[in-house]
Amino acid sequence: MRLMMSLLAGLLMATMASAADHREPADRVLLGGLIYTADGRDSRQQAVAIRDGKLVYVGSDVGAEAYIGVDTAVIELDGRMVMPGIHDSHVHALEGGSEVGGNCWLRPQTRIEDYRAELRRCAKRRLGTDWVLAYGHQLETLLAAEEDPVTLLDRMVSDRPVAIMEQSSHSAWVNSKALALAGIDRDTADPQGGIILRNEAGQPNGILLEVAAEQVFELAHRPNPEAAELNYRGLLETLDQVAANGITAFCDARVYWQRGWLEVWQRAERERQLNARVNLGLWAYPDLDDGLQLRTLKKLYRRDPNSLLQVNQIKIYSDGIIHNTSAALLAPYDKSLPQLPARGLNYFSQQRLQRYVAELGAAGFDFHIHAIGDRGVHESLNAIEQARSQGPQQGRRHRLTHVELIDDADLPRFAQLKVIADMQVAGAFTLPGNAHWQAPYIGQRAYRSYRLKDLHDAGAHVVLSSDWTVSPLSPFLGIQRALQRGAQSISLSQALRAYTINAAYLMQQEQVTGSLEVGKAADLIVLDRNLFETPVERISQTRVLLTLLAGEETWRADGF
Repeated sequence: MRLMMSLLAGLLMATMASAADHREPADRVLLGGLIYTADGRDSRQQAVAIRDGKLVYVGSDVGAEAYIGVDTAVIELDGRMVMPGIHDSHVHALEGGSEVGGNCWLRPQTRIEDYRAELRRCAKRRLGTDWVLAYGHQLETLLAAEEDPVTLLDRMVSDRPVAIMEQSSHSAWVNSKALALAGIDRDTADPQGGIILRNEAGQPNGILLEVAAEQVFELAHRPNPEAAELNYRGLLETLDQVAANGITAFCDARVYWQRGWLEVWQRAERERQLNARVNLGLWAYPDLDDGLQLRTLKKLYRRDPNSLLQVNQIKIYSDGIIHNTSAALLAPYDKSLPQLPARGLNYFSQQRLQRYVAELGAAGFDFHIHAIGDRGVHESLNAIEQARSQGPQQGRRHRLTHVELIDDADLPRFAQLKVIADMQVAGAFTLPGNAHWQAPYIGQRAYRSYRLKDLHDAGAHVVLSSDWTVSPLSPFLGIQRALQRGAQSISLSQALRAYTINAAYLMQQEQVTGSLEVGKAADLIVLDRNLFETPVERISQTRVLLTLLAGEETWRADGF
């Protein structure tokens, strides 16, 4: 009887505490809208109430009114849509924002010589490095030129090292000074995962692919105080853009820790500048000694539930890209670039990738594996499967990113192995109507790329992300184009979940955020329209009016 009375007393006290909590006013209440929750039932409500950074009510307007007190900030939504904050699991934050090198984008030119004036302007704007750095060359144009690309570039700038990155970041156009500083000559062997293109005489012709290009940019981005300050200012600008696009959580997809980029992030955390939940993907360098690199990366791991910043992911490349014919394919390319293997190349072989996943997965890291070709996807899945047989991988949420080509036999393996499929479809080049641009290299396989719906239907945990700055940052463009893929389209709700709760799961924080449910953090955004009543072709025009992170404003549009 005494035990029964104690239990009843406890229940009564809990009920009274719940009622008192219910009557306690909220800090902020949003009323009269469409609240898309992304919860387990994909439910839609009218209002939310927020107290101390958390959601204390999600439901009807009538229910929310009980949380309005004298000091409660009330927002009348007038039918506008509220949804969980966007989780963008693939952003190049420092690469997109930093002014190191001058952020010099080359406009397309009809003649290669027309780049001369622009490159000279780039040289004058050079910041944070002795190199002249630019972006935007077209590889096909350079390879079709009568003269070696290095000769063409030497005529434009010869007194300083120059490296021009292709927009996809998978090749570099360099001058003689850059080749000399990198120690690249006739006798230099191709690095693992890279190609030094050569002329008929065997001399480097000024085009470096994949890892060979990465090595040159690593020289150009050697850490120094000026570069560190530029990187920091660039990161702050990126964070502003992130909030304006309704992004409350994201992954920095390539943190070059040898360039001092981790320290830049740590400074932002220390100075309380972070306005989103961030997972850092430490870059796995293909050309470093494995033992040394693995020991270093293990020491850099950090997961702190009290911090917005987590250092808990590894970014690693399996292969390259299709239009450089460096993506790893199961069957040979119909046409390859000169000197490339017929089935593409690997940054990390399957065996080597397996070792990294096994060792670093056991240390707590989740893997973010770039895999574009069907062989790259197949070998990455193999590496994860075999790594799990070697040691503890419980709780790991490894993912393959891009997944442009996939063999039918590998579709069900994503669900079987609990590997996340992280796809980017915001770029116009990914739309089915534009598949022809890859056809010269892979033929009819180009028309079976970006199998978004197939992966979803096969039970894969599907996430959508931007790959900014390769593609636009706006999540609403990505959502729209996920619905414009013909037979590979997914529904609006599926696309919204791919940008919210699914990606929160990827970031190991679905218990904290990613959906609008009582007890979770008030990470949410207010849109200027109801997406469920918006024509598909206009979803990309959506504006974010308000962004809240744990109930605090990180962005508010003028006039709202």
